[in-house]
Amino acid sequence: MNSFSRLGIKDGVAKAMTDMGWDEPTPVQTDAVPVGLEGHDILVQAQTGTGKTGTYGSIILSRIGSGYNIPSALIITPTRELALQVSEELSKLSKYTGHRCLPIYGGVNIERQAAEVKKGVDIVVGTPGRVKDLLNKKALRISKVSICVLDEADRMLDMGFAKDLDYILSWLPKKRQNMMFSATMPDEVKKLAVNKMRDPKEILVSKDEIVLDLIDQRYMIADKDTKKDALCTIFDKERQKTIVFMKMKHRCTQLGRKMKNTGYSVDVIHGDIAQNRRERVVREFKEGSIDILIATDVAARGLDIDDVGLVINYDMTDPETYVHRIGRTGRAGKRGIAYTFVLDENEEKDLRRIARVNNVEIRKVEMELVHHEANRNANPEPAKKNVPVRDREKKPRNKGEEKKRKNVPESFDMISLNLGSDDDLVKRDICDFIQISSGVKNASIGRIDLKKDVTYVEIDSKLVDKVCRSLAEYDFDGKSIVVKRMD
Repeated sequence: MNSFSRLGIKDGVAKAMTDMGWDEPTPVQTDAVPVGLEGHDILVQAQTGTGKTGTYGSIILSRIGSGYNIPSALIITPTRELALQVSEELSKLSKYTGHRCLPIYGGVNIERQAAEVKKGVDIVVGTPGRVKDLLNKKALRISKVSICVLDEADRMLDMGFAKDLDYILSWLPKKRQNMMFSATMPDEVKKLAVNKMRDPKEILVSKDEIVLDLIDQRYMIADKDTKKDALCTIFDKERQKTIVFMKMKHRCTQLGRKMKNTGYSVDVIHGDIAQNRRERVVREFKEGSIDILIATDVAARGLDIDDVGLVINYDMTDPETYVHRIGRTGRAGKRGIAYTFVLDENEEKDLRRIARVNNVEIRKVEMELVHHEANRNANPEPAKKNVPVRDREKKPRNKGEEKKRKNVPESFDMISLNLGSDDDLVKRDICDFIQISSGVKNASIGRIDLKKDVTYVEIDSKLVDKVCRSLAEYDFDGKSIVVKRMD
């Protein structure tokens, strides 16, 4: 009997935990699992990195059967990234139990997800909007759900999902077990617990202090003209897997492009990046083919990656968001480093206030910055298959030239997409989106003309029908794609 079995966890689940390299239960698992296994509603204050997914995952897998047509457990998360990561972890935990877990989220074709649900699933992990959509389509039945989990409840309320949560919970059986996990306990979360839970057992895990104690927190003065060089200088010094947090989506994209042109292995995720691309970027970052990930705060609680050694707050933020940002490092007992860039004395005062609120030291550092010029000869995306599309020559090609140029289409047709620069996209994003959604190669894409709310793209005439069909099946961050073939 291992240490997880002693908590009352089913043997097959405990064995999977051992296979995953888990040695001992975390504090939240020790406190919450036995209570949850008894069937009590539990309200747990814990943030990402405490082992909360293992907590409610082991309770669910130990209490429900497997192999049913409709789900017995529903887990609601605020972001697609978290839904995917929770589903991935539960799939590993159910290695010996046979449970099927399915993530559902916006940004991808809803009919495909409905088809997956219809195949039969034991546990659904979903974002509020997509769960609601599938309920309305009668594609998801939750009348047999006996366990419901609200993960990162405070974040979901912050994002305006209160009405969606009320709607979803109204579809569930009244007799069920509820588990709610939240990094903070504002009045809105407590009110939700009172209204939706039955005499919940409260479990508080002071994770912030544990995480922050493992993080060497530093700050430096850097204005908009020196931030990029400061970032490069710090990374060159530390050489660790790095997450850079910024406030604005378009500035993430701009910084990512500059860093690539300077020769760094870097990519970007934020709310307007196509879902398939976001999944690919996160996967490549986990696997180590990307060294630096630039992200907005939408990913601050969604990413669950244990070996991040360095976090850089490119822009200042509020105390709570600061903790969630830097909490991406200093995980699993490992030490981490966090830098924050401040513009002036006012931001420096704000950072001192954050230090007081969290009872930590954030020390000022100075370093000689190395100016990093763009390397024009560098491949901007050395670790990727998808590369920026080059505009096709405007002059007609003769047949002799075609034979010399391998894989160049004989002719192109024009299509239009209802995406443009107003969606915070550049030509490279459009190219990636077409390649990912339809599977065509880079050579099959010609000129891309990006407007504010529409983009015109040349596609290999032999493949244009396939591309149109494929694109029409996709959503882009919840926006239905309208594709037209131009005459």
